[in-house]
Amino acid sequence: MKNRKPLIILVVVIILIAAGWIGWKAYRKDNANPVSGLKPRVEMGIGHISNITDSTIDLSLKLLVHNPLPVELDIKRFDYFVQMNGVTIVEDEYAKPLLIKSQDSTVVSMPAQLKIKKLKAEGDAEAKQGEDSANYHFEGRFTLNKPFLGKDTVTLDVDKRLPLYRLPKVEIVDFDLTKFRLGKSEVMLQLKFSNQNPFPVQFEDPSYVVSLGTQERLAEGSVKGTTKVKGKSSEIYQIPLTVEMGKLLKAAGQVVTKGKSIPFTLYFKTKLVSDNDIFKKSDVNVIVDGELKDLDTVKKNLAK
Repeated sequence: MKNRKPLIILVVVIILIAAGWIGWKAYRKDNANPVSGLKPRVEMGIGHISNITDSTIDLSLKLLVHNPLPVELDIKRFDYFVQMNGVTIVEDEYAKPLLIKSQDSTVVSMPAQLKIKKLKAEGDAEAKQGEDSANYHFEGRFTLNKPFLGKDTVTLDVDKRLPLYRLPKVEIVDFDLTKFRLGKSEVMLQLKFSNQNPFPVQFEDPSYVVSLGTQERLAEGSVKGTTKVKGKSSEIYQIPLTVEMGKLLKAAGQVVTKGKSIPFTLYFKTKLVSDNDIFKKSDVNVIVDGELKDLDTVKKNLAK
């Protein structure tokens, strides 16, 4: 009888292991993801661009985190980065706690900021090769409040082929004095809007301020309504601005003494309208700097 006891214990252990294995297989079959199995996974999508300046883009990243495990994930914080064709364009942290229940998902909206210079350099390089899409890679290192299977961090990543988004461009082409008055005169500003995306964009209620040399706010104005630019095209628009006589005379003196080397600055403010959710209702606050070297008509008209 004593010799049979170890055998009975062994049989019970084997039965428990087999039952656990069968239960795990059944759980995995019902809950595993075809791509990641029972490993937690992430899905990334760019939510919305909220503000564009001449150097940065403020945007929100939408992140879906799925937990197929039989235990909850209690996340303290996580660090993450996003790459476009191997170039890191966003690197930040999400410092809020996050609890994802067993067999559940949650969507996290993460505010982020990226440098336009990096995005533009990579976008231009891809566009020259005729590419309209890019490889995006998201990687996050999730720090857990409670260790799971001996680990206090979980690293998740995802790769996606998404459209190559490019920012609309605004350039000064020319401006010309059209109506000369003793009080206020009118300057006709010619702006070139370039849209390098395959979808159209519209500039809603744009406003403009132009400074010339040391003369701040030489001319300013706004246009009600929308200015539409088709996908992969450029359009030149004439924008009427008003300028006070005193400012005009001061600016004229600078043009006479400094000639074409005098700098100008365009302050451009608008809201983007687009069928594309990423650009829809995005604020644009752009500063365009330049010199009058290519704008001979400015010197000609202001020096009269």
